[in-house]
Amino acid sequence: MTLQEALRLYLPPVEQALQQILTPPTEDFKPFYQMMQYHHGWLDERFRPTGQQGGKRIRPLLCLLCCGAAFGQPHELTPLAAAIELLHSFSLVHDDIQDRSPTRRHRPAVWALWGEAQAINVGDALYAAAQWSLSALAGSLEPTRVCALRSQFDETCLRLCEGQYLDLEFSSRPTVSREQYLLMIERKTAWLLGYCAWAGSFAAGVSESVAARYREFGLCLGLAFQVLDDVLGVWGAEDETGKPSSSDIVEAKKTLPYIEALAMLPADLAQELQAIYRGPESTREEAAVARARELMEQAGARRACLKLAAHYHERAVQILKELNPEPEHAEALLELVSLLSTRRS
Repeated sequence: MTLQEALRLYLPPVEQALQQILTPPTEDFKPFYQMMQYHHGWLDERFRPTGQQGGKRIRPLLCLLCCGAAFGQPHELTPLAAAIELLHSFSLVHDDIQDRSPTRRHRPAVWALWGEAQAINVGDALYAAAQWSLSALAGSLEPTRVCALRSQFDETCLRLCEGQYLDLEFSSRPTVSREQYLLMIERKTAWLLGYCAWAGSFAAGVSESVAARYREFGLCLGLAFQVLDDVLGVWGAEDETGKPSSSDIVEAKKTLPYIEALAMLPADLAQELQAIYRGPESTREEAAVARARELMEQAGARRACLKLAAHYHERAVQILKELNPEPEHAEALLELVSLLSTRRS
């Protein structure tokens, strides 16, 4: 099964479930639900249909493919896949507010259009909708497995919040170590992908030890995803990422290229890079941003980050092959890993 075949087979039911969950119960609440629909890409900012599916839906797809790889029935997990996407959406809406990011997926963020207060409410509603979707698993799986899936889902949300705490807290720290940063992205990004892989396989009925290996596969995939995202945040093109060029430098985010550069640059150049980051955002104009990018390149930070991302991707492939997955779903999973390792947005 190719990745495109998997997308056509598994994502339409998830999209249908999401749209059903986010249908306004009455006209009174229609604009509120339309904000959620806007975030998912179905409506434009004037609430007109876009005719498009929003986002990549990587996380629900990962869950369903891992279920199939573990010889389970992916279609039984549509409510779980929808809940995973809703949880991810909740985190993005709140993240945009906290980071003051004006855009999301090449469009204005929810808070930028309707204000922070409504955006917080939208995020909260998406989290509640995720919990609601999970309740639909009752009756389709063994009660003990449903209980475990819900418990781990809640733990995953807590880990996401821990990662966001560290990400926000790092902005006020003078220095962040590589180990501290990897802990943060493990929580903020990788833990949810780990849950996706674990939950899909666990729902298929595998042992706890096998499900734990699937979780490790997802964690490696998530770590690689975020490290590559950090590279794109410095060197990615605006027309591909949907964000201003070198947005992580403009916002003085202490991502991995910055951390690696400080560790490898001579003291005087490291101080120069730190000075660019310490100044007010208004001083990080095009020349300063270009100089920071040049210093990171000179230090070999991009090369070091790409090497680390490749390591995590290779580890993910190795784990998956060792699990002896169902061949058709393994083919799609390996294609997904390859796609994420070469993405440009």
